[in-house]
Amino acid sequence: MRILIFLFSLVLFFSCRSTKKIQKAIGKKTEEKEVVLLPTHADTVSMIKGILDSVENRQFSYTTFAARIKVEYKNENGKQPDFIANVRMRKDSLIWISIGSEIGIEGLRVLIDRDSIRVIDKLANTYQVRPLASIQDISHLPFMFGDLQKVLIGDPVFFNKDSILSYSNNTLSHSILSCDIQFRHLLSVDKNYLLEKSKIDDVSPVFSRTASVSYNEYEERGGYYFSTLREIYIATQSNLDITLKFKDYKFNEDLSYPFTIPKKFKRIL
Repeated sequence: MRILIFLFSLVLFFSCRSTKKIQKAIGKKTEEKEVVLLPTHADTVSMIKGILDSVENRQFSYTTFAARIKVEYKNENGKQPDFIANVRMRKDSLIWISIGSEIGIEGLRVLIDRDSIRVIDKLANTYQVRPLASIQDISHLPFMFGDLQKVLIGDPVFFNKDSILSYSNNTLSHSILSCDIQFRHLLSVDKNYLLEKSKIDDVSPVFSRTASVSYNEYEERGGYYFSTLREIYIATQSNLDITLKFKDYKFNEDLSYPFTIPKKFKRIL
């Protein structure tokens, strides 16, 4: 189960079997009064569409992606050891992850495709194969393969453009609230249409899960902007705080995805 917990952390799962409700404000505090508009007037609808289109235009166009990420996290037991995740992706096809220490000792290797999750535990000499749908079964979230890729790239997930409830803005940012049968999603973007924060809450009080992500330290590369520091807060019954620091990242380069299971390794459920 360790790899599932890691994946929940890395891809912003809400459950992770823990987490205490956190009240995090979306958007920077400002004394300037915000203007709130309901998306019923044609001009407002057009403005919101223009903002969301501009956010999409800021997103990277890629076929492959590679990154070295330092992961720091705290759970109900306090600060946990940092680790390094080396990620390689081929869009709409594969996600490869190598998890290890900062000095280069690899512990886990993961390969995710559109149907399955495969895990090699090099410390325990074991491997697992699970259907991708098991992520949905455990998290009770409609995660698809594309959603996992969006989280790693830095694109928002579970934002329903067809269910906008309200829009507000000030001189610093725009905030758009979407609500469908599953989630309330408050998206905050700056005046350059770069993501600042994303906050998702369950509509149903049965789960009462909440999560927020802040996107910081953008770097420009090839005309696109990439957030190299992301702070994640996940909450239900106890809290989980995660910081992703992108030490290096590359787009559209030739990549390999080595994943050979040694014969001596035992398959476990």
